[in-house]
Amino acid sequence: MSAAAKQAAPGLSGWLDGFLRAPGFLRKYPYYAAVLARFEPVADPSVRGLAVSLHGGRFYLHVNVDSFVATPQHLTGMLLHEVHHVVLGHLSHERFRDVTSPRIMELAMEMSANEYIEEPLPDPPLGPRIEWQLFKRQGLRAGQSTMERYRLLLEVDPSGTIGETTVDDHRPWHKGPPHPGAVEQARRLLQEAIEEVGTQQGPQDPTVLARYLLAGRRPGGLLEELGGAAGPPETFVDWKAALALFVARSRAPMHTYGRPNRRFPGRVGEVPGRAYSPRVVVHPSLLVAIDTSMSMTRDELGEVARQLMLLRGAARITVAECDTQVTRVYAFEGSLHNISGRGGTDLRPIFSSETLRAMRPDGVVYFTDGQGPHDERPPAVPTLWVLSKPAQFHCPWGARAHMLRKPPRR
Repeated sequence: MSAAAKQAAPGLSGWLDGFLRAPGFLRKYPYYAAVLARFEPVADPSVRGLAVSLHGGRFYLHVNVDSFVATPQHLTGMLLHEVHHVVLGHLSHERFRDVTSPRIMELAMEMSANEYIEEPLPDPPLGPRIEWQLFKRQGLRAGQSTMERYRLLLEVDPSGTIGETTVDDHRPWHKGPPHPGAVEQARRLLQEAIEEVGTQQGPQDPTVLARYLLAGRRPGGLLEELGGAAGPPETFVDWKAALALFVARSRAPMHTYGRPNRRFPGRVGEVPGRAYSPRVVVHPSLLVAIDTSMSMTRDELGEVARQLMLLRGAARITVAECDTQVTRVYAFEGSLHNISGRGGTDLRPIFSSETLRAMRPDGVVYFTDGQGPHDERPPAVPTLWVLSKPAQFHCPWGARAHMLRKPPRR
């Protein structure tokens, strides 16, 4: 952090506290006010307007005081923008740094941070902002995650020439990799803000409900996204052995003169026969089904996300959420968020011929508590049931693993 950033301007904390407590801002943005109240404001003339950073377990709000004296109309919009960066994990999660095109990621993060802000925002010095609406034809949609937008933008411009100068200054939080505990620090900050404001969501009138959202989402959903895959798994699954199941069962036909052709058994050496040999699958494509019924607790779903963080380095993962029907299918990005379903349990829809034909997976991994009807006949794809509860599971086919708590180290 620069020396200028370490020196708080006299009265800066009081000024920010007074701004957040003003009836207009507090009534319209209660969760934003609670998050911003946990930032440490510092005067920093080296930044353009505003910036945020994370150091020593504290989030800092860098303020160029002269900039906002000259353009006070941008202050509210910029404060909302900085909150979005924090609650979406842009400062704290390594997945936003470990990318092939940092320039495209910068654009994706700015699109997500600008979304849902109706207050005035300044244009970058090098031209107007580039918003997601300009890329509808390339698949960008409202409410997409930052990682979804990054992948779509990378397909549009693999060289990374698309870009913009950000409306805020990202240099303070790009000076080094995130601290290993950064995601947990962001999660705690958000948890404290939720506890301060309360969980009341207000009337269902959309014009009023918007006051109780953060970055267009309910704060509880953001909290799950931040905390879903943070920290090591609490249970043990032998994924090395589990993946061997799918590699061993992935077979492909090969022609060989060493085996007689079934149609021409007397023409050995002239007409090749066909044999099946294990196909080398370095990263098998897995359809990971997640039981999202009400019998699966939030803690269990969080543990599923942590297990998938271990698995994703060794497999290509497509997640399918399912209660009594398949409700959502998407690529796993490191967290489970906005979980849909939460109804009853039916383990059969994932194995329908239509679903398997569309996904064409090397195998299915199904996270469930096992409390639901299943098919009596096995599907044509190897399946691993990962059971979250010790209750009996009567399905006669598929391999099984249990999410058992790790034994304590001695």
